[in-house]
Amino acid sequence: MTELMHAVKADDLDAVRACLAQGADVNQADAAGDWPVIFAAYLGHTRILQVLLEAGADLTVLDPGMKATALHAAAYAGHAEACRLLIAHGISLNQQGPSNGYTALHDAVWQSNLEAAAVIVEAGADLTIRSRSHQTPLDLARSSRTAQADKLVALLESREIPGP
Repeated sequence: MTELMHAVKADDLDAVRACLAQGADVNQADAAGDWPVIFAAYLGHTRILQVLLEAGADLTVLDPGMKATALHAAAYAGHAEACRLLIAHGISLNQQGPSNGYTALHDAVWQSNLEAAAVIVEAGADLTIRSRSHQTPLDLARSSRTAQADKLVALLESREIPGP
C-alpha cells in the first residue's frame, strides 16, 4: 500500500497533504490496483476527496473488482457529499459497470441510499439506462423490500419523462 493510500484509508488529511507536497502521485494505484480517489469516495472522506480532486485526481480510473468509478463507490456506500464533489468535478454521471451494467444511480438505489440517489438524479442522471438484467433504477426501486423503497420509487417517478 502506498503511503498516500494508507493516509486516505486512515482519513488522515494532514498526511494526505504531506504526501502530495512531497511529490506523491495522486493518480498512482497501489499494488492491489486500488486508487486513492475511489477509496476516499467509498469511505466518505470528503475533505480528503476534495484535496485529491484539487490535486488532479483522474476521475476515469476504475476499481479493480467491479471496474466501477469513484461515483459508483460513493453512491454504493451512501456518501451523498462525496457524490456531489465528484459530480461538481465532472465525473461521468451515467457510466455503466461492465459486470452488471449498473450506473452509480443503480448502485445508490440497490443499496437504498436515498440521499445519494437524490444527488445523482438532481445532477441529471439518465433514468432510462438498463442494467445487464434489463432493469432501470426505477425497476430496482420497485422490486426492493427495504424501508427506503417507497421513497426511492417516489423520487424516480417524480423525475421520469412520460412516454409518447
